[in-house]
Amino acid sequence: MKHNSMVSNILYFVHYYRKEDPIVLWFSLGEILAGAILPFAVIYYPKLVLDLLQQGAGIIRVLTVLGSFTLLLMILYGVKGALEGGKYFIYNAQRFNMMGKLFLKSLRLPYHQVESGEAQKAYWKAFEAIDGGDQSASSLMITAVISLVTNLLCFALYVATLGILSHWITLLLLALSLADYALSMRQIRYQETLREARATAYKHFECVRSLLGDETAAKDIRMYNMAPWLRDLKNAAIEERRSLSQKELSKQSLYEKFSLTLSLLRDVLAYAYLLDLASQGQISPGDFVLYIGAVMGFSSFVQRIMKGLADIRQAANSTEYLRVYMEYPEEEERKGACPAASLSMPPKIEFCNVSFSYDSKNKPVLSHFNLTIHAGEKLALVGVNGAGKSTLVKLLCGLYDPDEGQILINGVDRRMFSKEAYHALYSVVFQETLLLPFTVGENLAMRPAEEVDARRAWEALEKAGVASILHARGADLSTLMLKKVSEQGLELSGGEAQRFLLARALYKDGPVLVLDEPTAALDAIAESQVYEQYQRYSEGKTAVFISHRLASTRFSDRIVLLDQGRIVESGTHEELMVRGGAYAHMYEVQSRYYEEEP
Repeated sequence: MKHNSMVSNILYFVHYYRKEDPIVLWFSLGEILAGAILPFAVIYYPKLVLDLLQQGAGIIRVLTVLGSFTLLLMILYGVKGALEGGKYFIYNAQRFNMMGKLFLKSLRLPYHQVESGEAQKAYWKAFEAIDGGDQSASSLMITAVISLVTNLLCFALYVATLGILSHWITLLLLALSLADYALSMRQIRYQETLREARATAYKHFECVRSLLGDETAAKDIRMYNMAPWLRDLKNAAIEERRSLSQKELSKQSLYEKFSLTLSLLRDVLAYAYLLDLASQGQISPGDFVLYIGAVMGFSSFVQRIMKGLADIRQAANSTEYLRVYMEYPEEEERKGACPAASLSMPPKIEFCNVSFSYDSKNKPVLSHFNLTIHAGEKLALVGVNGAGKSTLVKLLCGLYDPDEGQILINGVDRRMFSKEAYHALYSVVFQETLLLPFTVGENLAMRPAEEVDARRAWEALEKAGVASILHARGADLSTLMLKKVSEQGLELSGGEAQRFLLARALYKDGPVLVLDEPTAALDAIAESQVYEQYQRYSEGKTAVFISHRLASTRFSDRIVLLDQGRIVESGTHEELMVRGGAYAHMYEVQSRYYEEEP
């Protein structure tokens, strides 16, 4: 992993807040100044009182001086508290902003990288770095830097004060404080050794937590009596996190005991020295009180400086994970010299010597693959699981880029189009049903409510057979879907959800319709009905149906059978049945099951 310096990671957040919310920096500067003046004013206060009494000052002068000094302290405390509180709410809001930026970053990565385990692990490490509340990198870096700078200024004032008394006592206090700092750094290094395990434990816990909160899993959990098993998994995930926390707390407790011992030794030696000076009359009562306050302050400020450095180190280590993920190379932003609107539609699509592999160490999924999908053709891609169908559709839709070869649209290399223009060509229905806790209109158009064309939306819903379902339930385009955010949220059955996805594709109205096993979870009759609807509304479009079941083949102009990334058969349904090859065998096997079902 790349390692930036501690100063670099501090500047990373300085630049971030200067861009996103510079008021945090101004509040921090004010808090530092007030925080540096306050401690010295506090230890000077009792000296001032004793000096006034020794001088025999009158009551008016005592009240005037002490009243003015008290007012100054109150103003400083008020300003410091206001700045600290105001800053706290602002940088916590920015922490949530960072979480949003982290998620949006994941959407800009190449799709194959998002799917990789390495990128997912890096994401959770970065997420943990900013999901720790006051201990998150963004929060801790602010508080630790303020604490460090404030205490360095206080340290300078106290060193100047104690230096007048004795250089030796100053050096002794400093040496013992440095030993305390060494202990703190050992604790930080130990915490770093647990970071990998913490990230894994966090991922395990989130996986179980999300499963237990998923209402779609409730039926299976009950029917298969999974509750005891899931309870054990939950307990194991909690125990994994608890065990790591226990290890960390045990070490922390040990370091704290050593630190307390050093602090006690430091204070005893300093107090003994000051008492000796006072007993010999070398310092006045006022100076004794001032120096006692300075020793106590010196000890605490040096300790806070060490803690500040340790906290900055911890925040810097966490910042590394955030920066590593945010610096992942993003998907290439193709401007595109060729406007899609200039092409004749529906388009002809060609795969020319296309090769693709998920990892350079593994065998290619597709190797020098060639396929032509003619303009307006309805092509069925069929094959068993693992034949390469899903990889092919992701290449077709531009989610993957070929390692070799070209994908041509009407003879034009797809890299000549911008990503936005290329994706606009496709109306895609994937196997996974993506419904969001937004309104019906937003789910249909996949756009904010104000951008939804109501007339076009109802036309799409009517064609897909969803409008009658909405009317029967008293729903319209503004009705929220799912019950995750609203108890009245609209829920759709499996078949209804597939029809809704068809309506989404019809609303987009791309010249290429792609169906990636959208009916895998439906029964044969529902599957046939859905495909009839797809067939009806794919007229005038180039359509690609991907399935390992063969219900789509009788609607297709041509069928391509894939096996291990190769085309093994191609032709119409009748042609392939006459040949009696692999397709005919698959069709006969599936037809037998359908016939035996009754």
